[in-house]
Amino acid sequence: MGRRGGWKINDQKWACARTIARHEIFMPFPYGAGCGFRYGGMTDCVAQRRAQYSRTVSRTTLIINADDFGFSTGITDGILESHRAGILTSTTLMATMPDALRAAALARECPDLGVGIHLCLTQGTACAGGLRALTDAHGQFPPTVSKLFITLARRRHALADCEMEWSAQVEKAMAAGIVPTHLDSHKHVHHWPPLANIALRVAGRFNIPAIRAAREIEIPEVSRPWPYRGVAALAQRLARRAAEANIRVTDWFFGLSTTGATDWAVWQRLIENCPPGIGEIMVHPGYISGLTTRDTRLLAQRTVEQQALCNPSVKAALDAHGIAGATYRALSMKA
Repeated sequence: MGRRGGWKINDQKWACARTIARHEIFMPFPYGAGCGFRYGGMTDCVAQRRAQYSRTVSRTTLIINADDFGFSTGITDGILESHRAGILTSTTLMATMPDALRAAALARECPDLGVGIHLCLTQGTACAGGLRALTDAHGQFPPTVSKLFITLARRRHALADCEMEWSAQVEKAMAAGIVPTHLDSHKHVHHWPPLANIALRVAGRFNIPAIRAAREIEIPEVSRPWPYRGVAALAQRLARRAAEANIRVTDWFFGLSTTGATDWAVWQRLIENCPPGIGEIMVHPGYISGLTTRDTRLLAQRTVEQQALCNPSVKAALDAHGIAGATYRALSMKA
């Protein structure tokens, strides 16, 4: 059921999924100056494997995704430890951050770890050259979401810059050997409708099969701050647009309400109230050495979340409830 003590993808359930993803579904082909991926044809053999998967997948399946992969060496290492020794199944790479290339190289040593792209417009150094309106003279983004939106409103070419930049971030990750499982974004900005449209176009351009739609579920005794209610409402629109574009989303999502505070107590309430289907749990583990509040508002909180992910009691509770782990590839196995 696991390896190195972690709560991992069930080998029996996912042998067919790994075979499909490796051999039948993701097929390399040239894309521009880099390399992209497309979906291959659905053979009878693949259809049989998919049917087998549908019969064996558990009632509730969790994609436990760590944002900010590549943010710093400490955060990268904490995410990898949460996967190797804990229950983490997925992460998303910040191509704009200093540790991105090392993170991508280390991810290749973890074949069961799903890796998507954490699209960024407010932190790090731009990957694209020739941006006219989005960055300053040093290639730095607006430092906050509010300043980003002001830039997008005032500068004529800013939205076009966003599409160039997000495409460049995907290209950088793929050039480093990442086959993106899905897209999400730093500060959830891809839910804002003009940026949602861009994110969906980028997903289609690079044949990335899924995108995060943060349709936050309600858990007893966990409040939902009002800004996150707005994100959840926008996520409903994004999910509809994604369906029209044949891009997959999870059945539900959790983690906005408890960002930086998803500890053992929250996991207990979540496990006891998980809806059926494939859901995503967003987390932010990591070692915080060398980081300050100027880098991230989540410092000690990352330690709290990492400890919960590696807590044997959390794994035992998931096993007791028959809840399986997965990556975003699981969405491609759904009928």
